[in-house]
Amino acid sequence: MGVRKGALLACVAGLVWLPNAAFAQSALPAAENASHAGNEIVVTARKREERLIDIPQSVTAVTAEDLARLDATQFRDFANTVPALSYTSEGAGKTQVSLRGVTAGIDIGPTVGIYVDDVPYGSSSAFSNASGLALDVGLFDLDRVEVLRGPQGTLYGASTMGGLIKYVTARPDLTRMEGTAQAGLSTTNEGGTGYNLAGAISLPVAQGQAALRTSGFYTHDGGFIDDPTAGREDIDRSDIYGGRLDLLIQPAESLSLRLTGFLQNIDRDGNPAADFDLSGAPVDGSLDQRRLFTEPFRNRFRLVSGTIDYDFGPASLTSITSYQSTKTRFRQDASAVYVPALAGFGLVLGSVAIDQGRSTDKFTQEVRLASTGERRLEWLLGGFYTHERSGNTQQTTQLDPAGQPFPLNLATLSIPSTYEEYAGFGNLTFRLTDRFDISGGLRYAANRQRFEQIGSGLLVGSVPETRTTDEVATYLLNARYKFSDDATAYLRYATGYRPGGPNFVVNDPATGLPLAEDTFRSDSLESYEAGFRAQTADRAFAIDLAAYHIDWKDIQVTTVAGGVSVIANAGRAAVDGGELTLTVRPMTGFTASGAFAYQDARLTEDAPLLGARDGDRLPNVPRFTAALNLDYRLSEEGLQPRLGATLRHVSARKAAFDGNAQLPQYRLPAYTSVDLRAGASLGKVDLQLFVRNLFDERGQISAFTVLSSLGGPAQVTMLQPRTIGLSATTRF
Repeated sequence: MGVRKGALLACVAGLVWLPNAAFAQSALPAAENASHAGNEIVVTARKREERLIDIPQSVTAVTAEDLARLDATQFRDFANTVPALSYTSEGAGKTQVSLRGVTAGIDIGPTVGIYVDDVPYGSSSAFSNASGLALDVGLFDLDRVEVLRGPQGTLYGASTMGGLIKYVTARPDLTRMEGTAQAGLSTTNEGGTGYNLAGAISLPVAQGQAALRTSGFYTHDGGFIDDPTAGREDIDRSDIYGGRLDLLIQPAESLSLRLTGFLQNIDRDGNPAADFDLSGAPVDGSLDQRRLFTEPFRNRFRLVSGTIDYDFGPASLTSITSYQSTKTRFRQDASAVYVPALAGFGLVLGSVAIDQGRSTDKFTQEVRLASTGERRLEWLLGGFYTHERSGNTQQTTQLDPAGQPFPLNLATLSIPSTYEEYAGFGNLTFRLTDRFDISGGLRYAANRQRFEQIGSGLLVGSVPETRTTDEVATYLLNARYKFSDDATAYLRYATGYRPGGPNFVVNDPATGLPLAEDTFRSDSLESYEAGFRAQTADRAFAIDLAAYHIDWKDIQVTTVAGGVSVIANAGRAAVDGGELTLTVRPMTGFTASGAFAYQDARLTEDAPLLGARDGDRLPNVPRFTAALNLDYRLSEEGLQPRLGATLRHVSARKAAFDGNAQLPQYRLPAYTSVDLRAGASLGKVDLQLFVRNLFDERGQISAFTVLSSLGGPAQVTMLQPRTIGLSATTRF
């Protein structure tokens, strides 16, 4: 009984205290073939506007034109077009993101930062599931999505050790009225009907001096997972809806003020996971799950921000102030674990669920001063402050075999926490010649954290308030050589980190001594990268090539002490990889691209706390991914017919480490899918017919195996089955 109780509490740790389960899908490279003014892609990766081809680091810009071509309405629709981007998901809003293989499977805190314009999203601490609740922005009315690979610790700070995803919204137009409307309809094989509606309009309020842009969107996903034992169909259907209000005031050419309000809701009835045994065989069908409780998910995100830009001439001043609120509620059916486990203690239950809540209220202020124009010495100096207050609540609900409430408090838990950070940063670029320059960066950050555990019930208790402080410095060094305006080579060294913090307190009941450290350290990595980016003058051919090596130490992990989950630092890892994107435009209207990513992510020393050994592959990281894209516009006249296709391949992955008793191993097989699209223009209306996953491949995206540690199924997130749809867009 003692062994069984320990296993039960370890599972409780996995369900109650751990960051939520991870499911991985690798992202595939895509052609960066959309353009902006002057047929150039301009990005703000280094917090100033620069041509993408000039950036001395690995960046992908997914523009509004790319998103429209993919008929993308949510994160999953474009993520598989970005080199070395992997994600794990239990449905919209419950996603963990990693870049370049920097993940331990279930991550304590985020390794990839998420930004809306210049505002960082979500909590920086380890106590609010921030790693598993990455922002899934509705993609309508964006200018582009920038994906910055590799550590971004100097300019963007904590929790960007793998990279950064920045959603850049469309700005109001000061000189003319413009608008867009969009509607779409789709149906999924063995699933439901989906639809989306969206609209945006930009209006000058004072010609050349003020403009207002407003937009709204609604996306319904029909779902495709069934529960035959309960008679429920398409239980993973979801709704994502929201809107944005954006006011731009520019009283003088040198001064602008931008005020933005953004809200988004996600409502989902269940998650897109099917039940499999650990050998890879479905318990029922490959799109079926068994749940005694439904598993709804609700997310409410609100953001207001103000940005002031003032150009002094030789330098420009930027101030960004923001406040955001995020509230998430979801339920996990834990019957497969708790019902048989508690029966061993004489407790006869019919079903058990865990109701969970996460919340973060976050204030940020950033001020930076940067040189303007091209100079021999270019510089940027800045300061950053954030104050975050987060909540983590969890409570069990249990029913007897007759479906009536069972009078027992298994666990009621509340974990309030705060995170406060002060940081200063700076970058210098020195042009040794017109073609060769070097740059360096430094960021120093200090944070203060507090957390408290308030618990009651059979399985949990309370822990007094704990406080910690942490100080970290990160560094950057670049060397760049421009062969011409259309060819750039670079070398890059960069570091990144996640903050440490206070730990859960667990004492030995026999001795009263602690079973784990009362704090955990920040983990950090060093990245070495070389890259080359070029295009011909007529842009008929383009290449983007990068190779890198990453050393990661003091990896933050969860482990079990006294049957309770705590945070620890364990092991070292390394990642060697490369990305290659080739784009060819042999004639007007035709674009072909091939994009490939290779990642060798593995431990470089034994990690007993993970049940892992030196050389074991990191979970959820495919060794190889590839994408082939073809797009052809047959004519610029009349209907302007166009055709397109995408082939995506993801190699096999592991969902855990072989020796991890709390997360049993599950092997995710390789899969390949094909998408087709065809479009035409009827006057001012663009129509596009699309087919995703043409051959209805049953691709397995990722697997959650905490329940398998005590006999439950592996919950495997499935690739969306064949989906056929039609979208219409008009601009005015």
